[in-house]
Amino acid sequence: MPPFVATTYEILNSRAYADLPASATKALPVFLGKVKLPWNDPERNLREFNFTYPEAKRYGLAGGTFARAIDDLINFGFIVMAEHGGLRG
Repeated sequence: MPPFVATTYEILNSRAYADLPASATKALPVFLGKVKLPWNDPERNLREFNFTYPEAKRYGLAGGTFARAIDDLINFGFIVMAEHGGLRG
C-alpha cells in the first residue's frame, strides 16, 4: 500500500462522515486506499476491489466489527457491495 491515503475535504466535511461510527471511520481509509486510480478519474467510483475479513483483522478490526463497518459504510453511502465473498458468495 502507498504511504498515505488521500481523503477529500468533501468527504471529511460531509454530514455522512460526521455521523459514521468509529469502526467505519477506521475502515474507510483502507477502502479508499484500495482503489488505485487518481481522485479525478471518472472510473474511480466504479472500481471493484476485495477487502477480506483476514485483511481487516490485520488493521485491527474484529470480524463482527468489520461486518458492522461494512454495513455502516453502505448505509451512509460510502461503498456499494458488488457481491458477497467467502462462504456467502
